[in-house]
Amino acid sequence: MKPENILLVSDDLNNFDVKISDLGFAQKLNENGEGLTLVLGSPLYMAPELVNRKPYTEKVDVWSLGVITYQLLSGRTPFESRNIKRIDYNINNKKITF
Repeated sequence: MKPENILLVSDDLNNFDVKISDLGFAQKLNENGEGLTLVLGSPLYMAPELVNRKPYTEKVDVWSLGVITYQLLSGRTPFESRNIKRIDYNINNKKITF
């Protein structure tokens, strides 16, 4: 991939600001073990279950945490694109490397 196609989180790799926010998207899991179906969130952080509109559990939060960790370690997003359909494709198909 060409360097100009990579979206960096920061231009200064030695100075990161970490911001954590709660945007009010929290959902309570069903007691019967069924997955949730409401899809909310930022496309770059969505797990494959969300992208594919399938029921999901708290494991999608672990996925999002992995994406954030990848960004903190590498300085770029693992599924970079300016097109949401391409982001969805990358989430489902791209092999991630460091």
